[in-house]
Amino acid sequence: MKPDLSKLFIRIWILVLVSCLALGFSSSAPQPRVLIIQDELPQMEVLAKFLKKKGGLSVTITDQLSFAQDLSSYKAVIVFIHRDLHEQTERAIIDYTKAGGRLICLHHSISSKKAQNRFYFDFLGVQLNKGPIEEGGYKWRGGSWTLVNLNSQHCITNHNVEWKDEVKYTPSDCPSVTKSYPCLKLKEDSEAFINHTFKDGREKRVLCGLVYTDKATGRVYMQDRGAWIKKQGRGIIFYFMPGHSVSDYENEGIAQMILNAVQWD
Repeated sequence: MKPDLSKLFIRIWILVLVSCLALGFSSSAPQPRVLIIQDELPQMEVLAKFLKKKGGLSVTITDQLSFAQDLSSYKAVIVFIHRDLHEQTERAIIDYTKAGGRLICLHHSISSKKAQNRFYFDFLGVQLNKGPIEEGGYKWRGGSWTLVNLNSQHCITNHNVEWKDEVKYTPSDCPSVTKSYPCLKLKEDSEAFINHTFKDGREKRVLCGLVYTDKATGRVYMQDRGAWIKKQGRGIIFYFMPGHSVSDYENEGIAQMILNAVQWD
């Protein structure tokens, strides 16, 4: 019995059409949108380029005077503000996060300038104490330092991240045992913050620690503050201490962790 060529042709045509439609839908799928609110552009241009190239993200860079207050359309909002955090920005990112947003705070997003804000540090669950650094007072220190992977099972610290070195580290959550941990060494143009204080107990999940040697005194600071996660409302906050210099974001391990924070579910 001869096959019905017309029916066979129709079936083939339908299969081709379905395949083309599937390809069309996949190629036209919208890219996840990320907003960067910043007041220092060179570092964020390097990070945005990485997020676009490696993550296929749609990245918009803006400043505090230009962004729309409704942030709900963004997959993630990245904050990189060195100087004053305006109250309208403060309120916008808090509302966005509590409503289910993904807030990624970089480097000096936790620094002395932000202590003047009314709501921000309570929202993050941090405080910066005054006084000498040796007595727990908050200080910034320029120079090379080491970011330590304290959570080797977490996607954010490990997915496509190459930890090139190891360091002996004693977690500051005492009592703890000193052992070798994977680490990334930052360059001399970087900057570390000493004595970030958590004021929300154990609500945060710590991802990374920091090691900094004070050149003036020789004192070594090891603190579980290099990167962390905190749930807030229906959303989530990420903090990464690296980011003072362009070279920090040229370190693909650091840029990849930020990309992982955007993509992690």
